[in-house]
Amino acid sequence: MYRCEKSSKCISKQRLLDGIPDCPFDDDETFNQSCSLNDIRQRFRCSNDNNEKCFASLVIQDGKKDCKYGEDESNKKQQMIEKHIYFQAICDGITELLPVLIDGKNETDETQCHYWPCNNTYSRCDQFWSCKDGADEVNCPSSTCPELYHECVFPNDTSKVSCLPITKFCR
Repeated sequence: MYRCEKSSKCISKQRLLDGIPDCPFDDDETFNQSCSLNDIRQRFRCSNDNNEKCFASLVIQDGKKDCKYGEDESNKKQQMIEKHIYFQAICDGITELLPVLIDGKNETDETQCHYWPCNNTYSRCDQFWSCKDGADEVNCPSSTCPELYHECVFPNDTSKVSCLPITKFCR
């Protein structure tokens, strides 16, 4: 969890550097420790940039050069992302695979989601929010928070963690 600066709003870390400002002061799009996040395998690291920014896959080939040399707009890297996704990316609310025509219907990683509940054996307590409200990450053995609470990191002091109720801030 990431707590927006000068706000009580809390967002999933997957929403950091995704090209969509979620925080009131847009600090989720300027977060400078994105390459240290737990979801690094699902992020794009700018290869020729000393800034060490790792962007969410949403910014790949979005028509805007996010990396210093524009490698996030390369067709080769986009094709790789479109063909290979992680299990946790299925039915996570973000379309990552191009539509494929199957039995007369366009199918993506976001169709037929009733077959893929977000809180399951494979997604439970893996430190990645598969459910939009993070229900698959509450009450985990590694959590220091009470039941139905999420850990939230303060943006100005990443060593400081607080617990926020899932129903109040993090939906």
